[in-house]
Amino acid sequence: MDPFCNRELSWLAFNRRVLQEAEDDSVPLMQRLRFLGIYSNNNDEFIKVRLARLVHAAHDVKMRKVLLSGGYTAQELISLIDMDVSAGQRKFTEIYERILEEMAGEGIHVVDETGLDEEQMRFCRGYVLSVVSRRVVPLFLNRTVRLPFLPDDEIYFAVCMDSGGKRKKRFAILQTPVNNSCPRFVRLPSKEGRHDVILLDDIIRLCLDDIFFMFSYERIQAFMFKLVRDASLNLDDGIDKSLLKKMEEGLEQRMRGKPVRFIYDREMPDELACLLVSKLGLKEGAVEPGRRYHMLRDLMKFPVIRQDLEDRPAPPLTHPGITPYSSLFHKISHQDILLAFPYQSFDHVIDFLREAAISPRVESIYITLYRLAYDSKIVTALTSAAKNGKKVTAYVELLARFDEEHNVDVIDTLQEAGVVVIHATPSLKIHSKVILVQCKDQKTDARSYVYVGTGNFNEDTAKIYSDFGLLTSDKAFASDARALFTFLGNMHYRFTCKKFLVSPFDMRRQIGKLIAKEVQNAKKNKKAYILIKCNNITDVKIAKKLYHAGKNGVEIRLIVRSACIIKPQIPLFSENIRAISIVDKYLEHARLMFFCNGGDESVYISSADLMTRNLDRRVEVAAPVLDKRLKKELRCFFEIQWADNAKARDLASLDANDYVPVNGAVPLRAQEALYHYYANRVEGADQ
Repeated sequence: MDPFCNRELSWLAFNRRVLQEAEDDSVPLMQRLRFLGIYSNNNDEFIKVRLARLVHAAHDVKMRKVLLSGGYTAQELISLIDMDVSAGQRKFTEIYERILEEMAGEGIHVVDETGLDEEQMRFCRGYVLSVVSRRVVPLFLNRTVRLPFLPDDEIYFAVCMDSGGKRKKRFAILQTPVNNSCPRFVRLPSKEGRHDVILLDDIIRLCLDDIFFMFSYERIQAFMFKLVRDASLNLDDGIDKSLLKKMEEGLEQRMRGKPVRFIYDREMPDELACLLVSKLGLKEGAVEPGRRYHMLRDLMKFPVIRQDLEDRPAPPLTHPGITPYSSLFHKISHQDILLAFPYQSFDHVIDFLREAAISPRVESIYITLYRLAYDSKIVTALTSAAKNGKKVTAYVELLARFDEEHNVDVIDTLQEAGVVVIHATPSLKIHSKVILVQCKDQKTDARSYVYVGTGNFNEDTAKIYSDFGLLTSDKAFASDARALFTFLGNMHYRFTCKKFLVSPFDMRRQIGKLIAKEVQNAKKNKKAYILIKCNNITDVKIAKKLYHAGKNGVEIRLIVRSACIIKPQIPLFSENIRAISIVDKYLEHARLMFFCNGGDESVYISSADLMTRNLDRRVEVAAPVLDKRLKKELRCFFEIQWADNAKARDLASLDANDYVPVNGAVPLRAQEALYHYYANRVEGADQ
């Protein structure tokens, strides 16, 4: 028996859990539709990144016979992934059609070009004239002319104009211009009691005659296809180029990555499909016949029509220890504050930076930035601080996958305001979530304030991602944060921390020591346990240590959202390890670690998953939670999630994704229970 699950297959099992949410009747109807969009988007990213790398490995002579986790070669794994993705697509279609029927029962109809009345047809033709026509330019296909580059992440039509008889057919490609001004789903004028919505695709199908009015033909048809390209971002290692220059070249390279999938409407004529495959230089296995519609990730942006069918998240709560219009610095000087998003408001983090930007005591601000909102209040606070004469230094990670271009724009905004921007080398991503605010007043006890978090400084995702942030004035934390930022400004600098666990330096070693201590205590018949909540566990060395701990009597409980290579609950092997995964309306993103430590429990929040890249190739920070109140709060959080019997899946049944059984217990949905938990704390503070 191979001791590990394969990482890719485990991740695909996670995406099937997303698909389960789309199938769950207890989820609001329109949220189920959006889960289909999330599933589709996840699949595309998986193919662009993970599958693309496997394709590279399968074509590398040195890698062909190398066994990957789970005991598979790259080619064997590709075959399994193809079957999994195809099965998932069939399930997707089945669920989508069922949801459309339920939507119709609620008066929301997704119609195509064949089901329009005269008023709706006039609307569509007017829509093409006013919104679409100037955004589309047909590209004609010629067997002797090279096909221009087609970017992926776009929706394309292959158009066939048939003049009849022996005359040659004319072929063209039409790119569908989906953006905020031209959305994928368009609301139509509708009769009373109905809400009709049409895809932009079908508006174009209806109006092909208007778009190709200058050509003569007997019949014109359009068939959708999409490309998925290799999204690996390989950067030139030459030292004669700045990282920004390499980024520009690397992004251009990604834009022009080789196709790894060509998916087309199975109704497309063979002659046209073969022409496209030839022009794109596709190899066998990269071509997949599909259905009429592709790129259904846009379901995430389906228009809001009826609020009663939507998932209306409860408003984020104010932290009970924070009083409006009062100094956060003063509060933090007296006690640590733990923030739990999205249950509590991310505005507290923005207010922390705003106070730093205007406080006359503040001399400098240091921050690590990975993914930011597009209209970021964090950036506004930092630029305001710089304009107020503070020394502001931002360590911006350029290589945040699929956000690289946005981060380059952020750098320009920060630098224009006078913020010093530093970025790391391509081989060492900055993934930690740390702020250090330093004050001028040397006599004040709290001269420095520190924020350490598990999630990004992004007020948009903080509404839907479950994360933690710790605000403290602890001097050891401040010392560690200064050492970290000194290193980020000078990567030859070496340092040790009093409290932080920092990768790639000592986090792996320190976690290993914490696990080993639990093993020692278990062998002495002392209580020993390890509780971990994270997104992924894919590092083999850490997995082996956890297996070893479990075999020696350490109780291990894991809450892992996505990929997990550990096989729990195998008799005589991992029977002391239990693992669940929770997929619900909020994305479970927080990383927590608990170690019994002989009864004096050690608790850490972390920016790092237990993945090789996080432990060895990224700058990550795990911070201990020292305040007993906050340790108790985090343990309550973990136990509430562990008790979930509504949205938790048992990872001992990876392929089946079985829900954790209720077994007579009171039904408990952890995310709802956690909101009530934090709401009760606010009410308690008000009394």
